[in-house]
Amino acid sequence: MTASDVATQLIAAQRRAARLRNALMTVGAFFAAARQSDPLPMLRDLCGEWLLADKVEIIVPAGTGSLQAHAPTMLVGPIMIGRRVVGRIEVTRSTPPFDSDDRELLTALGQIVGVVLEQSSLQGQLDQYLNQARAHADTLDQLLQFGRMVTSATTDPLHLGLQLATQVPAMVGGERASLLLLPLDNSAAPMLLLSNGHVATPERAREVREHGFAGFVLREGQPLIIDETDADRRWLSLRMREYDAPTRCAMAAPLRWGPRLLGALTVTTTQSRQFDSSHLNLLELVACHISLAIYAADLETRRKQSAKLLNDIEARMSAALVAARAGDAQAFDQLEMQLARLRDVQQLLSLNMAIPPAS
Repeated sequence: MTASDVATQLIAAQRRAARLRNALMTVGAFFAAARQSDPLPMLRDLCGEWLLADKVEIIVPAGTGSLQAHAPTMLVGPIMIGRRVVGRIEVTRSTPPFDSDDRELLTALGQIVGVVLEQSSLQGQLDQYLNQARAHADTLDQLLQFGRMVTSATTDPLHLGLQLATQVPAMVGGERASLLLLPLDNSAAPMLLLSNGHVATPERAREVREHGFAGFVLREGQPLIIDETDADRRWLSLRMREYDAPTRCAMAAPLRWGPRLLGALTVTTTQSRQFDSSHLNLLELVACHISLAIYAADLETRRKQSAKLLNDIEARMSAALVAARAGDAQAFDQLEMQLARLRDVQQLLSLNMAIPPAS
């Protein structure tokens, strides 16, 4: 071996050592890329630095492309996770031609990129779980606040409904909500309560009841989602007038108490495909709470009204009884009148019991 050969080998060894040293110095940057939302741009740049490339393509999954290069200016290698091929790296360089060192570096790059992509995927899953945990914690806080309103013993269904409607968008992720209520004593006179704190006109409430999405859900009797209103025949068949931003995605759930329909809860957004089954389940849970609260408030109102009427009936019947015992024949008419009022109270309370006829 001549001195010239030794010098050539020495220079080559120094060059290989320099490339290896530079590669080792940038290994940390590969794993830093795993923390980015899209690690591919940074991975392409780093692979280009390792291989002095003009162009680098990272293709995941590998697809049907060949893992062998058929041109002297291109080098192709697999991206590996363990022994599984998950993608490929295509490297293009005009000069100098690729040598054995480049192929060995590409093999190492395929393993490193595979580890980085796996780490990025796991990090994405962890971030998703973290966001879900935070969302669940926020939902629990909102449900607790919602439950406090439900159990606040508010006896005015209209006031309680407005309070509840304003809380719904923040709980289920919508922009707007409306609460259509069918009064137990007069379902033909619906009320429409909006999440902006307003009460719609009676005409608007009847329109929604007859031709709106809430009315459609009432007739269907089950929760529904419309992902894209512009393409859903159910939405397009509704006769609606929208006074604010157009609805692109909507969901609604009926309010029930046993077989009785109390109304419907609707949430809408101006963005398409914002709701999924988890949102609908949460909306149905909220609807159950609202049904309980509205029904309890209505019963409490009836109870107070009935108690007041019963006290008045008792006082009048007692006075009529005293008069009847004193020989006042007109007192019996008063007793019959109060008995009729008593039947009205029975109907108000919806008690299924018969009053025996007066003797």
